[in-house]
Amino acid sequence: MYHESSSLSQGVVKCWVEIIPIDMDPKPKLYDISEKPEEEFEVRICIFNAKDIKIMDWEGTSDVYFRGFFDTSEDV
Repeated sequence: MYHESSSLSQGVVKCWVEIIPIDMDPKPKLYDISEKPEEEFEVRICIFNAKDIKIMDWEGTSDVYFRGFFDTSEDV
């Protein structure tokens, strides 16, 4: 597997293919491989301690924030 942003391999896909005659009895079980419906979740992160954060404003404090990334940078 390759991605357009890199010339290096990003992984390998291994799979098998079964070719089954139509008249085979009993018929094999069919699996539902359709996409699952989207679900909405809330994620809460509690930061209890932080070290080596520079004081950046005149009050002697910093407005620190954290960013989390999921599948893509657009899902921040």
